[in-house]
Amino acid sequence: MKKITVLYNEVEKLPFADDKAIMVEDGAKEDAQTIAKALKTSGYKADTLELSMKTIGQLGKKNADLYFNLCDGIGSLPKTEHKVPEILDRKKLPYTGADASSLLLTTNKALTKRVFEQNGIPTPAYALFEAPPASLPKNLYYPLIVKPMAEDCSLGIDTNSVVENLTQLRRVVHKIVSQYHEPALVEEYIRGRELNITVMGNGKNVTVLPVSEIIFGDSYKYDAKPKVVDFKAKWVENSANFRETVGVCPAKLSAKLRQKIERLAIQAYLVCGARDYARIDIRLSRDHTPYFLEVNANPCLSPDMGASRSAKAMGLDYSQFISEIASLAVDRYEHHRSV
Repeated sequence: MKKITVLYNEVEKLPFADDKAIMVEDGAKEDAQTIAKALKTSGYKADTLELSMKTIGQLGKKNADLYFNLCDGIGSLPKTEHKVPEILDRKKLPYTGADASSLLLTTNKALTKRVFEQNGIPTPAYALFEAPPASLPKNLYYPLIVKPMAEDCSLGIDTNSVVENLTQLRRVVHKIVSQYHEPALVEEYIRGRELNITVMGNGKNVTVLPVSEIIFGDSYKYDAKPKVVDFKAKWVENSANFRETVGVCPAKLSAKLRQKIERLAIQAYLVCGARDYARIDIRLSRDHTPYFLEVNANPCLSPDMGASRSAKAMGLDYSQFISEIASLAVDRYEHHRSV
């Protein structure tokens, strides 16, 4: 029986002025406990460890066979998600999920899109702005969506993020740059369907789970507001956006289109260096072209989130899904030792 320590971090203060954004960090301890419980159900010994600058020294003393890495940083220190695998690698401690280089790549949406382009994976046209532009670059056409370059969880995205003219574009770029202290990613807004797909495995043994889709409700009809999963849709439970962005899995797709999305998803997973599991976000245009937006390495594993929903559609209950991630990580390390 293997012992697994589930790592998580608690964030008490964010490095930017967005009072509501702290709710994204709520529940980290509860998520870790839920995963530890799922691991115990599958026969593992499991405990949890809150990772902070004060507890880093405890890592090697846990006598764990594997660390299940849920950390999006070290305590409240900003932009330290990649530091966690760096520390684990330095201590030669095995862990689930992406390594530092993959996290550095995939947490930067612009770098990820560049890798997509280099590998023939369709992605919306884009540009980066460190200040409001005087004019629109020639490769971009309205409508456009504006978002922070290196934030996740839909931070900085609301119903005003889709812009139709230069005045709107300048206003939203200014807001993103001033609030988040990072460049604004501006990309073509793809009218169509919102999909995500979870990929699991390593090397040649990579599989895809059923494609999931966000179904937009009545308040989005007739383009009354952009069909985007914004901050409210993810986090504000009493909002119409939250109630009317329902995840459905499997998505209704033709066999040919599904196979194309699966093939490109595996390619995106591999070229971005993902390991064990990742979730990939896609917009499907009205002419059925899948546009890849980002790779979420180490995505949220809450029972009601996209990756878990896809696992359930594949026939895995929650404990089986979490156990499979752990098994993939263990096998990866055992394979590495044998070569």
